Parts: sequence; structure tokens; C-alpha cells
Amino acid sequence: MLYAALGDSITFGYSASQDERSFVARVRRALARKGKVSLYTCAKPGWTSKQLLRAVRRTPECIWDEARVVTILIGGNDLLWAAPWLVESNPGHVMKVAGRLYDNLTEVVQCVSRPTSTLLLCTVYNPFPNSVLAAEYTNALNQSIRRVAKRHHLRIVDLDAVFQGREESLIDGYQRGQIRDIKFRGNPVHPNDTGHQRIAQALLSVYKRRSDQTHSTRLSKPTKHRPGLATRRHRMPTTTT
Repeated sequence: MLYAALGDSITFGYSASQDERSFVARVRRALARKGKVSLYTCAKPGWTSKQLLRAVRRTPECIWDEARVVTILIGGNDLLWAAPWLVESNPGHVMKVAGRLYDNLTEVVQCVSRPTSTLLLCTVYNPFPNSVLAAEYTNALNQSIRRVAKRHHLRIVDLDAVFQGREESLIDGYQRGQIRDIKFRGNPVHPNDTGHQRIAQALLSVYKRRSDQTHSTRLSKPTKHRPGLATRRHRMPTTTT
């Protein structure tokens, strides 16, 4: 089975103390318990949804044809790039960025989706929970992500809910949870080892529910009974008197 992980620095494994502690590696190990799993990672630190879309377009179609599980986690850098407008409280710009995220993510899904694959689409968490503007902007982005999921009938993995109220214990270098914490380098926005573990757990939980539902649906489909040869062969002959 091929597992394709799409995203930015979080999917890339940033801030995990070791590669095997990233959420992607954890998901792969869990999937491998039922068979061999190959991994294709389409993620780089700093990528926005636009840059992910460019990379997806350049990826050979055979990758998406073979992928059976696809996780998509993107949008955090769309938030960071808009930080100056957040400080200025420019709602018009926020809505434009959220709209672009919707358009880019829609095309990403259209490129990678196959009838044989399970796509798991993640919401983004807010690394600055003590900023009202950051919370509003994160909500706008997540509304776009949920609209994409609804349009394409995808499963949502709600990382915003996973991190909410637990930011200090799940984010590497967490400080005050305010926009002013942003630095030129080393921003306190990436998950630590525990954060990566929680992301993996959330993904696997949704994937398991999806798999169980699919299996249950297959079992519940009625089958038409057609008498076999043995049934016809042993049918009693009709007699007349």
C-alpha cells in the first residue's frame, strides 16, 4: 500500500526530535501493522497551499493512482504570511486569503483523489490562541477547509479541536500564544513530539472509522440468491395421476 502525505513543514516533520517521531512516520508504522506500506511525502517547510498545488501538479499521476491513503495538512503558512494584515485587522485581506486556500485546496483534492483512495483533510490549529485576530483568521481558514471537505465528501480531521486548550504542551517553543511571538526564524508554531503524536492519533482514529464504515457497508449489501446447479439437480420431479 502507498501512503501519500501532503503538506508543509509539519508534514515534513519539523520540530520532531527524530524522524520516526513525526506524525507521518507514526501513521506509516500503524498502517504497516496490516501489511507493507510505502511512503510518498509531498511537503516542504514554508509551503503555502499555492506551493503545494504546484508540487502536486508536477507529481506523476501514477503516484495518485497507487495511493490508498492520502493525508493533507496545509494552511498554516497562509496564516503566517498574512500576519501583517492580522495586526492591522484587515478582514478583507483575511477573506481573500481564505478564498485562495479554498481554490488551491479544491484543485489539490481534484488532482489526487481516486475512487480507490481514502483522503483525510486536516483543519489547521491556531498557535496564537491568545490573539483574538489570529483565532478569527484560523476560523476563516478552517471554514474554507471544511467547505472543500463537504464538496468532495471527505473526512475531516479536526486538529484545531485537538490542540485547543493544549497549545502549551503540544507546540514546540510555545510562549505567550500571541501574534507578537512571531520571529523571523524559529517561530513557536510547530508541534513537538507529543503534538506529532496527537496528530497521528487523530488521523488514525478518523481513518479507522472510515475503514470500519466501508467494511460494514460492504457486508450489509444484499446479495441476490440464484439457485446453483446442485439445487436444480435435486429438485423433485413433478408427477401426475
